[in-house]
Amino acid sequence: MKKLNRYIMELLGTELRLEPLNTVHKKELPFYIRKMFNIKRGFLFDKEILLLEQKAEENLTAEQYRKHITLLENTFNLPAVLVLEQLEAYNRKRLIEKQIAFIIPGKQMYIPQLLIDLREFRNTAQKKKEKLQPAAQCILLYHLLKEDIEDMNFKLIAEKTNYTQMTITRGAKELADKQLCRIDGTKEKRIVFNDERRTLWNKALPYLQNPVKRKIFIDDFIDENLIYKSGLTALSYFTDLAGEQRECFAISKTDYMYLRKQNRINITNKLEGRICLEIWKYAPGILSENRIVDPLSLYLTFKDIKDERIEMETEKMVNKIW
Repeated sequence: MKKLNRYIMELLGTELRLEPLNTVHKKELPFYIRKMFNIKRGFLFDKEILLLEQKAEENLTAEQYRKHITLLENTFNLPAVLVLEQLEAYNRKRLIEKQIAFIIPGKQMYIPQLLIDLREFRNTAQKKKEKLQPAAQCILLYHLLKEDIEDMNFKLIAEKTNYTQMTITRGAKELADKQLCRIDGTKEKRIVFNDERRTLWNKALPYLQNPVKRKIFIDDFIDENLIYKSGLTALSYFTDLAGEQRECFAISKTDYMYLRKQNRINITNKLEGRICLEIWKYAPGILSENRIVDPLSLYLTFKDIKDERIEMETEKMVNKIW
């Protein structure tokens, strides 16, 4: 905990006093908690807290951290603070949303119980990350889910994804600008990814957007060759969650406009209807299998929904991919 002590002194100008847990208290804890965390009592601004230094490099979800924290806070009747070496940006956001205290020495300290939210200067100074355009996002997800595109030239990627070669060129440049890949070659350019799939997904996540442009509600079923199960209808296929009575489907913006021009879609109203139809920014069929939208795009449609059941199940769904 020397690094932690130094960080707090530099940042707050005060010393963090640490004391070990006594043997009796340690025995009160489940074995898996003792195995996972090095736990110490700390005193910061004369306030007593528990410090949980994670021992193993295990990827836990925000919900799993919350459960461990709740158990320890209830056992000791003290606020508990996670001490982590590193944490992906999206998981930091989840911890903050759940009011879970954490310190990443050298980067960020968030302890809402003590009204502390201090971040690394360059992080606060950063401009809001611009999202990838739909085509660039689709190219990336195609690589993560369908097949490795590193050995393909731009023309072949265009054929695989049904985009123009110019769109692939722009998408590849966007990915390279975000440092998610590099572009090799002169006459025949290729995309090269430096990270394995899970790391690439985590790096890309802050730049990824919800593929749903808007939702409409209809009563009449439309051409099943143009739509793909989405929403809770799709989530019930990938997870243990039950679907809802109203079915949900995704359709590309192009196919939706085509059906509207043909007068083959009758919108009932903005909130009600037998079927929920999501109009997507990129064609869901590029990434889908079995007429169901892909799990990574599906995750992005639910990413900002505040529902613990859905959050847990979508994170499990993504973890199964890797």
